[in-house]
Amino acid sequence: MSAMTHPAPTIAPPRIGLYQMTDTLLRSVDTGIFFLNPELVVQERYSRRLTELLGADAIAGRPLTELLEHRVPEQAINGTREYLEALFRADLDVETIEELNPLRGIEVVYDAHWGGWDASRHLDFRFERIWNGDSVAAAIGLVEDVSERRATTVRLAEMADHTRKQMEWLVNIIHVEPELLREFFTGMRRELSRMDGLLRDARESGRLQAILESFRHGLYIIKGNASLLDLTVFTERTAGFLNVIADLKERDGISGSDFVPVAVQLGGLTTLLNEFEAIFGRIQEYHHHFRAKRSFESKQLVSAVENLIQDLSSQLGKQVQFDYTDLDALSIPYASRRTVRDILFLLVRNTILYGIEDPATRKTGNKSPVATIKISSLIEEKTIRLVLRHDGRIVRIERLLEKMLSEGADGSSEPRRADEGLQITHLLLVPNLPEHDEEQMLDNYSMDMDALRAKLREHRGRLKISFTSEQCCEFTVTLPIKR
Repeated sequence: MSAMTHPAPTIAPPRIGLYQMTDTLLRSVDTGIFFLNPELVVQERYSRRLTELLGADAIAGRPLTELLEHRVPEQAINGTREYLEALFRADLDVETIEELNPLRGIEVVYDAHWGGWDASRHLDFRFERIWNGDSVAAAIGLVEDVSERRATTVRLAEMADHTRKQMEWLVNIIHVEPELLREFFTGMRRELSRMDGLLRDARESGRLQAILESFRHGLYIIKGNASLLDLTVFTERTAGFLNVIADLKERDGISGSDFVPVAVQLGGLTTLLNEFEAIFGRIQEYHHHFRAKRSFESKQLVSAVENLIQDLSSQLGKQVQFDYTDLDALSIPYASRRTVRDILFLLVRNTILYGIEDPATRKTGNKSPVATIKISSLIEEKTIRLVLRHDGRIVRIERLLEKMLSEGADGSSEPRRADEGLQITHLLLVPNLPEHDEEQMLDNYSMDMDALRAKLREHRGRLKISFTSEQCCEFTVTLPIKR
């Protein structure tokens, strides 16, 4: 006979009470869970995770707003109280009041042992109603740590914003010839390095106002050159920096500690330059192989001169209109374009500084308050002829020219000469000249004209100045064409 087999006895699982199951759940979940009564007080049962998220041990019996005090902004406390009170109103729709919840993704700070706070998290609070018939008996709160998710979102947004900015910067510099960009970056780097050296000595120097003035001068150079190349990012950034300098110059008794905003601005401008140079390094080969159409380059030449006229006349309180109807920039050979640009810059600058009067003076002389600068060109087989004509003060220019030819720096008959290596970029934007100081005006005009003559000698050009009438003066420049 075979042995009879009996089924193994069934062991009934232990019976777990509802409260025990609830406690087990509240200990194991990774979400902060708690219950609120209509008085907005946290009830006894809540998840262990809640104590970690709120950074508090004694939670039961305390209003939620009290637990959040000094951990979130004060306005969030008031908003939370109003939102929770609305949550317990049965006549209000949940979708309507959810927009009032100020605790969605809010930053919560945690106290350090030494005072203040040393850490923070972004917590997301959500609430659901518990009904008893037609009234709201309680509310269940769910708290989740969304710090990592938020940080990822912020990083992605920052990356997208940085990519967008780089695309804007790329568009901003793609039209500029690589050689001009390289020259601009080099000059800007030199100015920023000089400013950094001044800033390091600011706390120990007794010449803080002089340092600020030196900063202002350097920023005007950068801003002027950026404007000439239509680099709006640098123009806007230096304009903001100049506002910081202006605010400091108006204060009485400044100290080295007041230069903190200057250091921040200088660091930001240096970082901006570094990023632009990195972009430039990546695209310069494309510039070389895919030059812009000549029609576009010609428009850029006219635009650069127009920007100089607008910026300089605005700085000096003068009104000038630009007539370029007879300027055939398209016909200027590419190899000669930079030389033409530099010559026109110097001519325009000198005209606005020394030839054009302010509107009030022009009205007194029965002239239009708006002066006119007209530039024309004539391209011949071997030469480029540029003519700048303006309707400024002729008598003053004649007197200056007469003194320049008759007086030397040491009183001899030799004309004055400035350093031929004078940087053109340092001549673009300067403070207004004192009208009453004839000798000061002569010195400045002499230096600027010598810089122009040095530029012409470098490129074997000629300059002729003529007065076509009692109202107009002409500067004619003849340059050999570069092939």
